[in-house]
Amino acid sequence: MRLKLLLFILLMISNAFLFLKAQQVNTLYFMEDVPVRHMLNPSFQPVSDFYLSLPIIGCTQFNISNNSLSLKDIIYNVNGQTISFLNPLGDIPRFFNTLKSNTTFRTDFQTNLFSVGFRHKAAYWTFSLTDKMNGTVNLPKDIFSISLFGTPNPQNNSYDFTKLEGTISAYTEAAIGYSKQIDNQWLIGGKIKLLVGSVNISNNNNGFLLDAGVEKWNLNGTGIANYSGPVIIHTTNNFQSFTYSTPSNLIDWLKPSGLGAGIDLGVEYVFDKNIKLSAAITDAGFIRWTRNVQNYHYGVDYAFNGIKLFDSNSTINTFQDVFNQFVLNNGLVDSIATAFGKTNGSTIKSASFTTATTAKINLGFEYGILNNKISFGLLSYSQLFNKTLTKELTFSVNTRPYNWLNASVSYSVLNGRMSSIGAGIGLKTGIFQWFAAADFIPFQKATLTLSNLGVNYPDINIPIPYNSTSFNLSAGMNIVLNNKIKNKKGLVHSKKEQDCNCEWK
Repeated sequence: MRLKLLLFILLMISNAFLFLKAQQVNTLYFMEDVPVRHMLNPSFQPVSDFYLSLPIIGCTQFNISNNSLSLKDIIYNVNGQTISFLNPLGDIPRFFNTLKSNTTFRTDFQTNLFSVGFRHKAAYWTFSLTDKMNGTVNLPKDIFSISLFGTPNPQNNSYDFTKLEGTISAYTEAAIGYSKQIDNQWLIGGKIKLLVGSVNISNNNNGFLLDAGVEKWNLNGTGIANYSGPVIIHTTNNFQSFTYSTPSNLIDWLKPSGLGAGIDLGVEYVFDKNIKLSAAITDAGFIRWTRNVQNYHYGVDYAFNGIKLFDSNSTINTFQDVFNQFVLNNGLVDSIATAFGKTNGSTIKSASFTTATTAKINLGFEYGILNNKISFGLLSYSQLFNKTLTKELTFSVNTRPYNWLNASVSYSVLNGRMSSIGAGIGLKTGIFQWFAAADFIPFQKATLTLSNLGVNYPDINIPIPYNSTSFNLSAGMNIVLNNKIKNKKGLVHSKKEQDCNCEWK
């Protein structure tokens, strides 16, 4: 039952909610009135001379995506009937060809605990405390190949599961930022970060290969799974059972499980009164995990009876049918679990380990017209995680008609695949600045009923984006004081520095 529940959760996350992704909402990049946009480029100076961001409501954002699939690749209409690709009328090869060599599902959530910033002459200082959580699951295409097509070659079929890896982390980031206007064209900035880890669970495979025939399967591979966190876990060497103990008081829950450091670097160049260029690298860092560490070194060299190709007469309409055919009827998971336990290479150690944060690179171009009240932006965003590169290109139209209104409409291309429209709005009411932005607004949705997954759950209907591989949202409210003045080139000045070349933003 635990395994079925786990499978159900994974299917729900990856196929229903399409998972969460990178810690960035690109639409915010050109929204100058949003105080916390320096998260995307530390050289950016807020419009206000002072801002205060309160816990949670100051800025909270989450991101949902994968690099291969949207719901329309899984469920679609054929002859007036809504079916999944597993239906006899569905197109399994089309689904399979949509997949990348490694399908990466990622989830990120972050919320502000405290943030403050202030201007001092041509410089701007920021201090922030942020809670961050992220998770990644990487599925090699061969996982889907063997699940959907079995072992079609009667002699031998080779599969590579080396990249079957995942990680989940939670940590707190304390950052000090500094941005300086060097002259009429250059702004530079940077942040130094202290990372305090709460929990990490991750694994890494060092080769994991399966040679499968009709009569015999051979599985060979080694890897390591790491854990560090407040909960103490005790596991037997054969991985067949475990016990755990939780902290007895709040202080023990809050003690760091790891410490690390990070850095952001950014630059902005004002080419002339219409053109701005910018570049930044953010979230480059690491955490060394040391508390209650468990390292599960696993290895398997095992042979067992193969799994035949799906019977063409079998009814395979739901993910439950795949689970029954591939796992339950063939005893695959039990066989592999037994193999891990019997292998001499399977050991448990307690050695500290290091994980890297996901570094991001932003390259921006902005062209302003009508005294910068309207601008056109182009942002190239890249991130590399576990040797898998994610790339986005975002086009945006931004408007700042009044000192209390800032709006943006964007369109993104994700991994070479067109996606939906994004939008953002910022409003200033008195001393409060409000904002909300999203890159992938789902205009086309479908309704998923849980019982349609073939699992005995209530008929709960959930609206799900149909065309998008991603969904994200960033929103918040900040206290701002004394808006800056902007000269004809769009450079920052405090009110004291106002001259004949300046105008109120």
